[in-house]
Amino acid sequence: MSNYWIGDSVGRVLGPLTLQSLRELVSSGRLKAVTRASRDGEAWEPIAQFNEVKDLFNTLRPGSADESGQAARLRTQLGQMQSMSAWQLFGLKPEAPLEEVRSAFFRMARRFAPENMAPDTSPELRKVHADIFELLARRMREAEAQRATATAPAAPVPAGPRPVTPAGGRPAVQGSAYTYSAEEFVGLRTQNDRTQVEVQVNARNMGIFTDHRIINLQSGALFIPASNPLRLGTRVELVLNFEQPPRQLKLRSSVIWEYTLDDGKQPRGYGLGLADLRPEERTFLDDFLRTHRIQAPTTAG
Repeated sequence: MSNYWIGDSVGRVLGPLTLQSLRELVSSGRLKAVTRASRDGEAWEPIAQFNEVKDLFNTLRPGSADESGQAARLRTQLGQMQSMSAWQLFGLKPEAPLEEVRSAFFRMARRFAPENMAPDTSPELRKVHADIFELLARRMREAEAQRATATAPAAPVPAGPRPVTPAGGRPAVQGSAYTYSAEEFVGLRTQNDRTQVEVQVNARNMGIFTDHRIINLQSGALFIPASNPLRLGTRVELVLNFEQPPRQLKLRSSVIWEYTLDDGKQPRGYGLGLADLRPEERTFLDDFLRTHRIQAPTTAG
């Protein structure tokens, strides 16, 4: 009897499973957003290449009427959310620290992020998810702007050597032992409405995974400083080229963090989600960071 391994849009893998086991999981609603499959757990192909598995999902997945009803309910919920402030929307007190607001935003926005939707989701449901995602992002930007306005101007910077800064004109990570320049390591290309971000990863710029207190590997993302950040929700083809050991990772991603304020409190830039990492790729990345951490250059004191 044939066995299958299946993977979803956020990098999770399940298997080996028989076709009957798959049928039971799909019919129970426990499998969603499946995008790829394998017969040996090693060689992966899009789900469309496995007719018997594809037909199973097409037959048992919720019908268009179900998705239409779900979209209608979300559209009603969106209407109620329109008049809420960021703190009301995220269920926090107005005096909650901005870091707490950001964490609540990530938890809520993840439910509606584009990369977490099944490829065959109806346009109607996909559109309302995108509208909610954009509202959450707009409220997050408004909260940051309000806090920046309420904060007193910083004291004048004393004369002396300036820290190394990236393309955005701010230190890559404040208080960090690592500095890196986006211009030096990041290539950005847009073609046929597709955006590709290519990063040359080595010991000097490994801080993209670790240094930002909100956007880092622990939160499932990396941070790229930039003077003109990509807009929140932008779909991105992320290519990570590692120097030692040589390895290339290609991931489907999107912008889950956008910071455009020029307030000096944190670098301008954007965060790219790493939800598409497979377990083996995550292990490689963890090993890379552990191996290269002691080699990273430090800023002058």
